[in-house]
Amino acid sequence: MNMRLKQLKRHLFFCGSEHCNGQQVEEVMDAFKEQLVEHSIYKEVKLNKTSCLGLCGNGPFTLVYPEGIWYYNLTPEDVPRIVEEHFIDGEPVEELIMLKLENE
Repeated sequence: MNMRLKQLKRHLFFCGSEHCNGQQVEEVMDAFKEQLVEHSIYKEVKLNKTSCLGLCGNGPFTLVYPEGIWYYNLTPEDVPRIVEEHFIDGEPVEELIMLKLENE
């Protein structure tokens, strides 16, 4: 197995469909990359741009695994808070969450 995969704690999916691409998706992804490097957790989090995730008009958004949390209407300014409060402190940013998948 790839050593990089063994270090992963989270996987973020960003909608890259034509409907969401005009909604600052690249800027939000870049902000995540910057914050992950700044906090030295870039090896623990993988970012991927996907095709349509089915939530058109709510972007830019990201789906965070393994928690199954959908953050929506994101701006680059929201990213430091998500990284610090959710990824580092373990507390998701409730007011930015659209949906939480149920883990049983």
